Order: sequence, then C-alpha cells, then structure tokens
Amino acid sequence: MRLTELKENLLSEAVVDRLLFGGLEYRGQSGDLVMVPGSRKACEYRVPFAHEIFGQTRAEKYLFCGGRVQMTKFGEMPEYQSMLRAADELGIGRENILTETKSMTTEENFLLSEPILGRVEGCGRIVLVTTAYHMRRAVLLARAILPQYTFVTAPADFGSTRRSNWMLTDKGRRTAKEECMKLAYYANIGKIENIDI
Repeated sequence: MRLTELKENLLSEAVVDRLLFGGLEYRGQSGDLVMVPGSRKACEYRVPFAHEIFGQTRAEKYLFCGGRVQMTKFGEMPEYQSMLRAADELGIGRENILTETKSMTTEENFLLSEPILGRVEGCGRIVLVTTAYHMRRAVLLARAILPQYTFVTAPADFGSTRRSNWMLTDKGRRTAKEECMKLAYYANIGKIENIDI
C-alpha cells in the first residue's frame, strides 16, 4: 500500500507503528549540525534530547527553528526563544546555536532554514531531532525541501504518543492516527514522497 492510498479504516496498530516509527531510530550517527524544529514543548524534551546526543553526532552547531508564539514552560514566547532558554539551563553556549525565527509550520521550519544552512561551511549531514510520532512527516518534508542535505533521524521519545504507549490511551491513539492522516494528505498534495507503507 502507498501512502496516498491510506484511509483511516486501514490504520491498524501494525500500520501506525510501521508508518510513524519504523526504521527511524537514532543509532549514534554523526552529523555536521543538529536541527530542532519548533513546538510548544520543544524546550522540554527536544532540546534536552538534542543536548544528550550532541556529542555522539560530533556536530559543531545546533539550529533551533520556530517563530510561532506559544505558551511554553517559560511563558508565552516564540518557540525558538523557549528553546534558547532551555539551552541556557543545560549549559549550551549561545555561540553554538543558530536560530530560525519566522516559521509557523513544520514545512516552514525547513523552507526558512535553507539560507541559514547555506551559510554553515561544510554542512552536508543534519541530525534531525523531533518528537518520535512527528519524525516521519518531518524527515519526509526535510528531504523534499532540502534535498542537498542528508538527514539523520533522532526521535525524542516523550509523552502519550511514544512507540511503546501510543495505543494505550484515547489521546495517544487519536494523536497517532491524526498524524498518519496528515502524512497521507501531504503525499496526496505532492509535498512529500508517496512512500510504501
């Protein structure tokens, strides 16, 4: 079955698991930069996970993306600012962080990062850190929008939509299935590759 053929009634646990999580694990691969797309809670789990694996990646820089103003654990502010606050708490030097400050969506995270990445000398391999259930959509968009880079997936496992627990609560099941249908929608409008499921 191709992604464009996916319908909600076909979303068995096995299909959801394979589509959202299969083959996306981080295995310690290196990269030239660690990229973190924005979200309301990126400061709580994406940035700490990016910091945790940074040494393994052998990267020299982080790129925090997201201009949407949201209520974060630090108060109401743009996503990138909340991530900078989290980085300060973790002891990450600001000199190691680039920021993309205008994007409102995952797609824009990549579109508006292109000129920033273009100024990073020798950057060809990017370690992408986002929520585990969001990783498939993020990496497919990244590869479509920025094909000149190689993307390594590093999913941050957090909350009620982890690979191990999404099926255990109504919220987890709803979030996972909505994400699957977003993938089908993006494939149907040609934004991402129409992958086999």
